[in-house]
Amino acid sequence: MIAMALGSLFSLLWQPLLARAMGDALLGLFQNFQSVTRLGGLGDFGITAALGLKVGTLLGRGDESALKSLLASARTLFLFIAGALCLLLIALSPWLPTWLGFENVPGAGSMMWLFVYGGLSLALMIVSGYFASLNYAHGTVTWPIFPGILFVQVLAPFFHWRLALLQMPLWIQLLPYLGSSLATAFLGWRMLKWSHPWLGNLRPLKCDRKEWKSLSGTSWWAYLVSIGSTIYFTSDGLVIGAEFGTDAVPRYRFNYRACELLITLIVTASFVGLPKLTQWISSTQEGDRRRLLTEMDRLSKFEIVLTCFATLGYLALNNLFIYVWVGGHYQVPLAWQFAFACNLAVTCCGNTGIQMSMRAGNKGLKWAGIVVALTGLVNLALSILSVKLGSIGGVAVATVVAQSISSITLGAITCRYLGLPVGRWTARCWVLPIAFTAIAALLKHLFPRDSFSHLGILTGCYAALLLAVCWLAGINGKLLRTEWAQLKMMAGLGGRN
Repeated sequence: MIAMALGSLFSLLWQPLLARAMGDALLGLFQNFQSVTRLGGLGDFGITAALGLKVGTLLGRGDESALKSLLASARTLFLFIAGALCLLLIALSPWLPTWLGFENVPGAGSMMWLFVYGGLSLALMIVSGYFASLNYAHGTVTWPIFPGILFVQVLAPFFHWRLALLQMPLWIQLLPYLGSSLATAFLGWRMLKWSHPWLGNLRPLKCDRKEWKSLSGTSWWAYLVSIGSTIYFTSDGLVIGAEFGTDAVPRYRFNYRACELLITLIVTASFVGLPKLTQWISSTQEGDRRRLLTEMDRLSKFEIVLTCFATLGYLALNNLFIYVWVGGHYQVPLAWQFAFACNLAVTCCGNTGIQMSMRAGNKGLKWAGIVVALTGLVNLALSILSVKLGSIGGVAVATVVAQSISSITLGAITCRYLGLPVGRWTARCWVLPIAFTAIAALLKHLFPRDSFSHLGILTGCYAALLLAVCWLAGINGKLLRTEWAQLKMMAGLGGRN
């Protein structure tokens, strides 16, 4: 969490510098190109996520022989897909900018070379995904964070900024990100070799159709999850840019940036516990199932309280944050901020149910893929309708509606698989955060100024509101004492076991 928070702070540092060096139009083009490359990352057809799930399941069952056979075939498949997609994007690079509606704004340079860069970046992303999924499935989740911060959050943006000041073409400005991805992929592989040597083997390579079919069966549904998730994160800027121009994108993205960073921080903090939960839910031991229910409930409470705290901070301080960070002319109405805050609340509070639904038996991933993909399309359709009606804020509301459907439905799937009460889970993971965010936004409406008096009143009201949420979420003295004991042990202050 500390590492991710540092990475978030660095990303906030670079945004205003890049905005001044590039200008709104070129910055909006860069942000939309990032969205397109993220969509391009769907070209792995879900095998990265599928591999992580299957490796976690086999580790939980202790089937090392089957795992080695799976990895030999997976390596071949990853290399084939990475090479094929790289060559395809390079071949289509003269026409892709026109097909995707990318206008050549001043300072952008060659659009063709921009998409050649995209092809190389995509291939590297897929190869890197193989090592990342194995590190994650085996629980190596701490050390891989640090190269990402150093190379992706510090060095690459620094050289991007320097190249932008020199007014280099956009595709040249992005080359540092390609170098950082290469360094991160190499270190991901080395960490795998250091921690679990045989998992980091690059050979043998095997073309086993049975293994490919098994992996494809899982990857298809994981692919649908990736499609839906990517639509959530990338469609907003593309839709707004297509209707209002790319110079309208930074204002929207800047005000959502704090929520996006908070979502990343909370979900990542929760994500490190999922490898063990995956192994426990796949285990046939009764003790593992009991521990699963206990730790899943604990994780959900952690997410709810941390999310509510983050939501309060966002609503209270976003205007002041935007004023200091990039300037007052980027501030937006409270209605936009309320929609952004609702998305933060719904996404993070329902995250445990969403993640565990993908691990809920043989059909869990199937249902997760269908639900996330369909709600992603709902989000896209409502966003397009919103901009056609002339509303940029409605794009954020569309995301809240789609994410709410996904959270409620997948939470119900998890509850039915584990025998938990659906109504209670929905009340805690959706009704509570939505009601909480609405009350917090109303208080901000009543005390809107960034003065000491208004912020002081809000602080008092928000503190009382947070205590109420803790009580309703089931945070009690016993849980707090357990968490404190865990922190002491992590810090080396808990004595010997």
